[in-house]
Amino acid sequence: MIDQIAFIDEFGNNGLDFHSEGVSTHFIVTAIIIAKNQLVTIEPIVDKVRSKHFQNGEMKSSKLKSNDLRRLKVLNDLNEVDYHIFSVVIDKRELQSEGFNFKGSFYKFLHALVDRELFSVFPDILVVADEHGGKGFKEGFIKYIKKNHIPDLFNQSEFRFSNSKSDLMVQLADVITGTLARCYETRKISENRSKFMATLKGKITEIRFWPPDYRPLAYNPEKDFENYDSTIANLGINLAQQKLDQKKKSNIPFEVDQCTCLKYLLFHFKNISPESYISTNELIKQIEQFRNSNISEHYFRSKIIAKLRDNGVLISSSNKGYKLPSSKHDLFDFVNHSNSYIQPMIDRLIKCRNKVKLATKNKLDILDQEEFKYLKIIINNTC
Repeated sequence: MIDQIAFIDEFGNNGLDFHSEGVSTHFIVTAIIIAKNQLVTIEPIVDKVRSKHFQNGEMKSSKLKSNDLRRLKVLNDLNEVDYHIFSVVIDKRELQSEGFNFKGSFYKFLHALVDRELFSVFPDILVVADEHGGKGFKEGFIKYIKKNHIPDLFNQSEFRFSNSKSDLMVQLADVITGTLARCYETRKISENRSKFMATLKGKITEIRFWPPDYRPLAYNPEKDFENYDSTIANLGINLAQQKLDQKKKSNIPFEVDQCTCLKYLLFHFKNISPESYISTNELIKQIEQFRNSNISEHYFRSKIIAKLRDNGVLISSSNKGYKLPSSKHDLFDFVNHSNSYIQPMIDRLIKCRNKVKLATKNKLDILDQEEFKYLKIIINNTC
């Protein structure tokens, strides 16, 4: 039974002559995903935003143009809507093969990236696209669904075109896709792209890039952040990405949750800010979007953060939350945060050990067990 609806929109074209006017450097496909049973509740909210900012007309990104202040107001108002964003951003400049000059090859490649991801996450989904504009990509969805999603008791994916003038959610997809173009399309990039991403971050489940780009995307780190250390930042990003690549096909629940956490840490670092922390609550909410049950803070800390650190991923923490490190200050934050727990525990162990040794006249040392040998070394060097 279909319980999710994806309203898709795309930006860009299949042209590869980047010196020609109108040829985009990127192709962006965005799916706005909502729960089917919430559509009736959501549409009046979207219509309220439309009438407020676009009066009697359609809600379209092209009407906002480069008016970033107006765009931010629209995005902020749309945050009242319960929707989520999945997007794939393809840098066409990296399509080196001559075969990509053929329209058919270009769209087949896009489907290999986009369809696989969208339908692997949501195998039973209704996909809705605007009937106007370029159909080259969207019509491929129909062929994909018919070939790979034959309706049965467990899999009932569907596709239909819709008129954006009558479908508010298709209009929403248009605004979000156009906003992402202002963040990634070379000829449209806005100086306010980090503000756009910060406004959208609560709605974004994932933005996937091809080819994978581990560099920060929404800022110039050395220019914008005084404490940024590229050596530390690159180490943190690479270790996180390596672990994500190793575990991304795992079906083990807590490893799936770890991957979701890593994706969001990487997204926040590269698109929002390398300096700001993400609260525990925000990370937990992101993880819960991809599971059928809620998780506790204890599970989050022990099964996700602790296990990732055990596997060599660098995750800084403070009373503000978690982040990938971008400077020595982040590493100091982690050490200081850990020390606030470790040092009092060691002090308590020392007091307990000394009292027992005194009472037993040194006949019992509670750290003499083999499993405590490293702890004994630490405490002996502390005393």
